[in-house]
Formats: sequence, C-alpha cells, structure tokens
Amino acid sequence: MSTWILVLIALVLGLGIGWAWSRRRPSHSPPPPPPPDIPGPLDLPEMGWVLRANRAHGVWLRRADRGGVIEVTEPGLDSQVSRTITDRLPGLTAGTEGRSGVERLEAGNFVFVAADDLQAGILVPPRIPTGPVLRDLEGLVGAVRAKAIFEVGATRTPTVRETVSSIAVRFALQVEAWLDAEVAVAVRRPRGAQVMGCARRADPHLHRVTAPPGSPVDLCIRGEVEAPVLAYEPLGVLPWDRRHRERKAWVAPIKGPSGPLGALVVWTVSGAEPAGPNRAEVDKGLHRTGLLLEDAIQRLELVEEAARDPLTGLVNRRGLENAMGAIEVERGALVAVDLDHFKSLNDALGHPAGDAALGFISRILQETVRDRDTAARIGGEEFAIWLPGVALEEAERVAERIRTRIAGRAWGWQGRPWPITASLGVAAWPESTNSRDNLLGLADQAMYRAKQGGRNRVETAEGLKT
Repeated sequence: MSTWILVLIALVLGLGIGWAWSRRRPSHSPPPPPPPDIPGPLDLPEMGWVLRANRAHGVWLRRADRGGVIEVTEPGLDSQVSRTITDRLPGLTAGTEGRSGVERLEAGNFVFVAADDLQAGILVPPRIPTGPVLRDLEGLVGAVRAKAIFEVGATRTPTVRETVSSIAVRFALQVEAWLDAEVAVAVRRPRGAQVMGCARRADPHLHRVTAPPGSPVDLCIRGEVEAPVLAYEPLGVLPWDRRHRERKAWVAPIKGPSGPLGALVVWTVSGAEPAGPNRAEVDKGLHRTGLLLEDAIQRLELVEEAARDPLTGLVNRRGLENAMGAIEVERGALVAVDLDHFKSLNDALGHPAGDAALGFISRILQETVRDRDTAARIGGEEFAIWLPGVALEEAERVAERIRTRIAGRAWGWQGRPWPITASLGVAAWPESTNSRDNLLGLADQAMYRAKQGGRNRVETAEGLKT
C-alpha cells in the first residue's frame, strides 16, 4: 500500500474522531429537561375527534394529578380566548355527582365537565346544540380515565369518587379497546336498566335507552340472568344501526357486593363471545366496575332521595328544577296539573283517601310520560310534567291525553266511588317565553285559567305575560 493511501486513511479517521469528540456533551452540561408529564394531543386522539365532531373552536383538558392543561384548538383561535379558558378550568369544582354546565362567552358556548380529578371544556359556536356536545365531553373524560387505569395497572383502586355515568363510559371505552367491538353499558336505575355509557363505535341512539321488561339486559338487572348470554336484541329494541340485527350481542351481568347493578353489551365482529386473554381482561373489568358502581349508585340514590316526594315516588320541586336545568335541551314544555275539588275529597273521605288519590294520579302520570320526561309533585294536589324537546302543540296533546285518562278511570275509596278530574295548563319554551325559568309560572297561570273556565280542561299560556 502506497504512502499516500495510508496518509489519506489517517486523515479520514482523524476527521471522524474529531467530529465525534466535538459532538460529545461536556460533563458539566445539564441534561435536557424531561418532557412534561401530561398527556399530549397525540396521546389523546379523542380530543381531536371531539373537536371535529362538534365543529368546535377548541377542547381543553386538565388532570389534577398531572398539574397542567392541554388543548387542541382550531387554527386562528384568539390566544386571549384560549388563555381565559385555560385559567378558568382549575376553578371548576365538582359536587357529589360531578358537575357539568354551559357558559355563554363572546366567542361561543363553553360547555364543561368537572370532577375531582380532572376538568374538561369545549368551546362551540352558539348555534351548536349543547346536548351532543356534553355527551362527547363525557366520553372524553371516560377515555382519559381509561388511559389512567391502563397506565397504573388494572388492580389499582382510584382515589376519586366517580359518577355513575363516568364509570359506565370509561368501562365501555376499555372494553372497546380490548375487544375492538361496539360496546354499551346499562346501569340499574329507578325505571329499569338504562344505557349510561356508549363507546365511540356504538350506535349513539342507544344512549339513555331503557331496556323494557323481559329483555336480556333487564333480566340481568333483575338477577334472573346470572351468566353471560348471546342475544339478538339485548335491549329489547330494534337498533337504528341494522348491522346489529345481523349478529348476536354478548350480554354480561355487572354485579356488586349487594347484587346485580348493570349489564355489559358487546357486539363483536364475529358475533361470538370473547375468549382468551381479552376475555380475562373483560372479566376483571366486570368485577372492578361492579365495585365502583356499587358506591356510585348508592351516592346517586341518596342525592335523588332528597329530590323525591316520599308519598308518590315522583320527584319534588327540587328534582323538577334539576331536570329543567339540564343543558342538553334547546326547547321544552311544562304541563301543570291540579286536581279539581280536592278539598271536598279530603273532607268527605278523609286524608288517607286523599293520599290514595294522589298516588292514583301519580301512576297515571308515570304511565303517560316518556323515559326522558319528568313527572313531579310540587305541592299538595299540584303536579307538573317537564317535556324536554317538545313544542307547545305536542305538549297540549300530551296534556289532553292526561286529562282524559284521569277523568276516564274509575276511582273510589273503601267501596265508595268518587269521580276525579284535573285542570291542566301548558307553557312552552321558546313559544310562550324566552326563558325556561318562566315556564312554571306561566303553566300555573294557564292552569288557573282552566279552573276559571269550568275545570276538567286544558289551557295554554297563549297570550299570557312572561
């Protein structure tokens, strides 16, 4: 080998060693700062999905255990708006069953969900209905909690006291991730088994559906089905997505220490029940969810008991106000119901007979209204029905149906027949008033108009002042 070649090789080696030495970090240089210990948008693709699905201006999330706020916003969002919302999140506090709400801002409607461990908010244009937005935000909260569970392992017990809804949503998302399937979670409620959590791929129309008596999910809640089963119509209804009709769903009871609490419904791709390691994860999740739901349902029932009339089982005025304050409705109607000549009934038959008559009326109201409606006893012989999403004309038809059922059913006390009739008033928002807060007063005025017009009739709030 010639001398020139050896010199050239030595020169190349020297340059390489020198470059490597120059890139070496001095021993006294501080290490680079670690990445922030909070999830980013790439860790939570659900944030982008919620943003796009609701045509939102931005989505914000704060996890108390991570000490920071992350956001996904549309291009061009005013930085001052973003800073205002970022500063607002830590101040959102949660009650016994969590807290949700909507605030009117100049940039749009800020919808939020607050819990002890995290706060989430979304800014949407004013014309976007807030009901679907809130459900998507609750789904995001469930996804965050699901990721937190995956991070720490399935055996750790969360320190926060979750709501019934968040537990159902989180478990649905977990099972969706394990099985790559469509998932819904139903929970025991006063009217039966109600779907409280849907995963992203599940039919959104199933949200809040109540399984009718005799359906597989209802039988799970009643304890008559104690082991997982396969069923074509687990919720007793024909799903809007026809694909569900072509394959069976896997239905598994969710049990707590006190007994049945809910049911897991899974539409797998194959239509068969899950097996192998994924089945083991689901079984562990069923046990864990049962323990969480036991506590959450007990807390929710205590809250609901304070808002319920003990004589009739209907909600009281406080419960009615809570139902009317829900942000997911953009319109609604209120029907006021007052029994005719109730004092004469009490004087002639006695107060026990009066109590029985009130129970008779409450049963008629419960039979007449939909699952999403709220029937309340607001004092004495006065009742009210909140009909979310219902226009004035339709509410008037509902009121007339109630009136005819009350008047058309025989009632008596200790063998003595006694006719019962009622006068009803109807008011609707926005037809009768610009604020739903005025509905009860307007419906009462319409009801008194019915009394003055001869009783046993329905009147609307048309022409009344708000």
